[in-house]
Amino acid sequence: MKLNSSFRFLMLVIFIVTGSYLHAQKIGLLLDSYVTDRWYLDQKLFMDKVKELGGEVQIEVAYGDPAEQLRLGKKLITDGAKVLVIVPVDGVKSAEIVQEAKRANVPVLSYDRLIDSNDIAVYISYNNEKVGELQAQYALTKIPQGKFLLLNGPVTDNNAILFRNGQLKVLKKSIDEGKIKLVGDLVMPDWGEIGALMKVDEFLSTSKEMPDAIIAANDALASGAIEAFPGDLKGKVLITGQDADLSSLRFIIAGSQAMTIYKPIKPEAQLAGEVAMKLAKGVKIEGATKLKFGAVEVNAILLNPSVVDKSNYKETVVKDGHVSLSELMDKK
Repeated sequence: MKLNSSFRFLMLVIFIVTGSYLHAQKIGLLLDSYVTDRWYLDQKLFMDKVKELGGEVQIEVAYGDPAEQLRLGKKLITDGAKVLVIVPVDGVKSAEIVQEAKRANVPVLSYDRLIDSNDIAVYISYNNEKVGELQAQYALTKIPQGKFLLLNGPVTDNNAILFRNGQLKVLKKSIDEGKIKLVGDLVMPDWGEIGALMKVDEFLSTSKEMPDAIIAANDALASGAIEAFPGDLKGKVLITGQDADLSSLRFIIAGSQAMTIYKPIKPEAQLAGEVAMKLAKGVKIEGATKLKFGAVEVNAILLNPSVVDKSNYKETVVKDGHVSLSELMDKK
C-alpha cells in the first residue's frame, strides 16, 4: 500500500513538471541581423530572463531582408508563439508582421527600434533623440566653431531619424549663428562599417573641406570613418559613436574616437523579457507612457543613455561589466 501511494505521488510530480514544461509560454524573438556584436548579447540576456520566468524563446533572424522577416514572423505565429518581440529590419514594412500577429491575437513588442504601427503592444528602447543630442553636445563642447559632417544610418530604422533629429536640434543655433558649418549630411543604407568607410573615403577624396568633427550615429559607422583617414590624420578629427562596442572603446582609449553613447543592454533586454512574459500571461504592463512618433502613438518605455569617453570608461562600461580592462588592453 505504501509503495502504491509513493508511486502515485511520483507520477503526480512527473505530470506537474511535464505539464508545466509543455505549457511554457513560447516567445518569438525576431531579429534583424548580427551586423553589430551587441545583438548576440541582447539575444542571450533576453533568453535568460524569459527562461528564468518560466518561458521559452524561439529565435529567427532575417539578415537584413524585410520580406524574409515577414515570412519568419508568420512562421513564429504558426509555431505557436504567444508574443512576438521584433527588432525590425524596416520599421514601415514590419507593420505587416504586426497585422499578421493581430489577426492571430499575438501581441507584439517592438524592441530597440520602432515599428511604424499603432497596434504594437509596447515599444522598449532608449531615448534615441537624446542620443543624437548627447553626441552633438559633446562635439560642440570640444569644437564650438568648425566644420561638421553628419554620418547617420538608414531611414528605414526610425532610430536613425531620431538620432539625426537630436543632432540637428542641438546644432541649429550654432549653424544659424555661423559658428558651425555642415560640410556633409551622409545617410547610409545600412549600419555597416564597410559602407561608411567607402562613403567617408569618397567624401574626403572629393570635398575641398576637411571636417573638424564627424558625428557618427553608431560605433560601426564611426569605425568606418576612422579607417577612411590616413594614419597621420587619425585622432585629428573628433568622431562620435554609439553602442560602446569593444573595438570603439579601444579607439577611444587610443584617441582615434572621442566618445560613444552607452545604452546598457542588460536592463533593456531583461526588461523586454519581463514585459514579454507579462504580455503572454495577459498581465497589465506598468511604467509605459503614451508617446507619439509622427503618426504613430504607442505605449513606450524609454531608458536613458549616457556618454562614455576616455575620462569615464572605467566608471561606466568597465564597472558595469560591459567589458573588462583586460579586453580593452588586448590589441588582438
